[in-house]
Formats: sequence, C-alpha cells, structure tokens
Amino acid sequence: MSTRAAQAEKTRQAVLDTARKLFVDHGFDATSLQQIADAMGVTKANVYYYFRTKIAILEELLAPTVAALTARLDDAERIAGRDERVEHLITTWVEQVVVAYRTIAPMSRHDPIVRRHERIARELDALAERGLRLMFGPAPTVDQQAAYWLISDLGVVNRRLDHLSDDELRETLLRLCRGVVREAG
Repeated sequence: MSTRAAQAEKTRQAVLDTARKLFVDHGFDATSLQQIADAMGVTKANVYYYFRTKIAILEELLAPTVAALTARLDDAERIAGRDERVEHLITTWVEQVVVAYRTIAPMSRHDPIVRRHERIARELDALAERGLRLMFGPAPTVDQQAAYWLISDLGVVNRRLDHLSDDELRETLLRLCRGVVREAG
C-alpha cells in the first residue's frame, strides 16, 4: 500500500472512530458531519470525501456486526442437532452483543435511527427472523417467540451491568439467555 493510500485509510478510520465516539456520547441525530470534522481537527469537506452522509458512516459502523451475525447464522445452519445449534446461537449471540455493546453502543436494531433507515432495518430484521427460525424451527410458539425477542435485545441489561468486565457480562448473559430459552421449550 502506498503512503498516500495508507494515509487515506488512516483518515477514513479516524472518521469512523470519531463518529462512533460522538454517536455513543451524543446520539446519532445530535451529531453532525461538522462536529465529526471539528473533533478530528479537519474540514467538513475532508469528512465528506470519505462519507457523503451520516447514514453511510452508520452503515460502515454496523457492517462488521452484520457480517459477523450472518456468518454465525450460516454456521448454525450447518449444525444438525437442535440443542447444539441453540447453544451455538446463544453463545455466538452473547459474544456479538458484548463486542457490539463495547464498540457501537447504544445503537442496536431497535435504535430509532436504525429503524428509520429502511435498508438497515430490513437487513437486521431479516437476520433476526432467520435466527428465530434456526433456534425454534419454522413455527415457533408464542413463548418461544417471546423468549427469542427477549434475548435479542439485551441493551438494557448491558447498560445496567456496565460495571462488569467483558467476561463477567458474557457469563451473566449466557446464564440468562440459556434459562430463558430452556423455559420457553
């Protein structure tokens, strides 16, 4: 990679890192491209060069989470036994939740900005529905649906247990999710 290309990638990553911090600290709607530029000490045109809109930044910030969830669902599809598949889904879901919470919180598929952006919402909803089917089959009961949707939105738990280390948070969420899914049948 040339020096110019390396510097461009470094600047692009700095835009993402700065935007992530401002989105977490102030919220997506309250953060402007100008504020991102100001926090970086560059012009708005510099930020605009890499990302034409805040939505483009949001999409880029969510892309690793979407890719990881898609890969985990792909892996789950290859697991024949239901108990093993459910354990895989819970374990990988909790891991993703802990990583995402520490890196892109408080944004989730329930965040108003995510819900307002139709393409992002549609993609995340499709992944969620796929996970529900993989966990409980093509016709989940009401209890199974409730259990799945309960464990799929752990943001309030994460915020209230923010003082825990990643390992402690992970173990707590695993116990909670396993218990909820077991109770639902």
